[in-house]
Amino acid sequence: MSERLEKIIPQLLTKIDFKEGMRNFKKKYYEDFFNEYRNRTEEVNKEIVAMYDSADKDEEMQSAALALISYAKNEYDKAGMFKKSTKLMDMQCMMVFYVLPSLLSNGHPDDDRIFADTVTGQWRAAFPKSQISAAPYEDIYNGFRTTIFGFNIENIFQKN
Repeated sequence: MSERLEKIIPQLLTKIDFKEGMRNFKKKYYEDFFNEYRNRTEEVNKEIVAMYDSADKDEEMQSAALALISYAKNEYDKAGMFKKSTKLMDMQCMMVFYVLPSLLSNGHPDDDRIFADTVTGQWRAAFPKSQISAAPYEDIYNGFRTTIFGFNIENIFQKN
């Protein structure tokens, strides 16, 4: 694997703050914030696309996924005993809401899916009780609901 990708792939998790990510995980903010996140991680995504052209891309995908998951595992291990579950939940949300949809948005559908599946497989191996799955941006965006039984719920949990 390119040493450059191995070095920068943790940016997929470091370039997003949990509170910022959750604050923008609403239908009216998600599209703009997701695009901003893609801009923040553009350099990483270019390296990932370059990896797809490698002669031994399957091996490189495994190595790149391992580098990302190793970073996450290290962050989890560094968290205090009482903060481990919170840290894992925070990273898991960012993986599902932003990182994995971003990996599926690199314009190479087959390779994008294989790499996202490789990342989720390694995530499950590192965190066996944490089952995450990759979904494309469009599926997540289209899954937002703004009304239930005709009542607007978009701002129901917002503090004034």
